[in-house]
Amino acid sequence: MNWRNKAILLLLLIGGFLYAVIQGVVIPGNEQKAEQYQREQQEPWTHDLKSVLPYKNPYMGNAGNVINLFAHLPLNELERTYELESDRFTVNLHYKEAAGEIGMKELKRKLLYNSLAAFALIDNLQGVHYHFTDTTLTARRADVERVFPGPLAELLKEERWQEDVQKKWADEEFLEKSVETVFGG
Repeated sequence: MNWRNKAILLLLLIGGFLYAVIQGVVIPGNEQKAEQYQREQQEPWTHDLKSVLPYKNPYMGNAGNVINLFAHLPLNELERTYELESDRFTVNLHYKEAAGEIGMKELKRKLLYNSLAAFALIDNLQGVHYHFTDTTLTARRADVERVFPGPLAELLKEERWQEDVQKKWADEEFLEKSVETVFGG
């Protein structure tokens, strides 16, 4: 075997080893991180605010923007359709599932978070109606502002969002009162 054949064989072995490392270690590790990130996006206290900041808009009439915003918030795995009522500055989300199957307590908490994010990001949005097959829940900007006083858009700084929004999801009493204020009993 001459020098050239040995070099080709060595390069082939190195290439095979690197291929095995990439396929067996690197790619599964990246997939695991991506799956963990997606799981974290389903919970208000771990949701990444940066993922929704591109959807900040002064007007709610941009359907693509509204759809993409809700596609990056908790409950995005639920099948739904959208209806924009531009004359009433309201968004209707029609879910294909029953709220009771999801769990009303947890559902309302996630919808509170989604509503807060939507009102903070879309300046003229005044209401969000969440229609499930067994119930409808409505969030109004004025009610969310009673829970989170001050201009909601000011909460959009990452440190402030973590402190004034996400940390509050650990406070059971705060959540119960907030859900009651926004969605009623």
